[in-house]
Amino acid sequence: MWRSVIMMKNIGTADRVVRLSVAALLAFLAMTTSVQGTAEIISYVVAAYLALTAIVGQCLIYRALDVNSKDHGGTYHSGEDPFDGRAGN
Repeated sequence: MWRSVIMMKNIGTADRVVRLSVAALLAFLAMTTSVQGTAEIISYVVAAYLALTAIVGQCLIYRALDVNSKDHGGTYHSGEDPFDGRAGN
């Protein structure tokens, strides 16, 4: 049971692209003199988290908030049943 819950991806393709783009931007800003001091460290940490979650396809923050942006063919909250008969035909 834990394997299916832990291994379930909750980040969609568009979300992954945005995360990687923002991670690249933050890393670039941190590498240049645009950001210095504590903001530089925060930029590196946030960039690493975004890049890692985009590559793995799972976000712990999304999991805690019960959000799912994975492409699943419809719009519904991850806690809802997509096959409960309320979908339009």
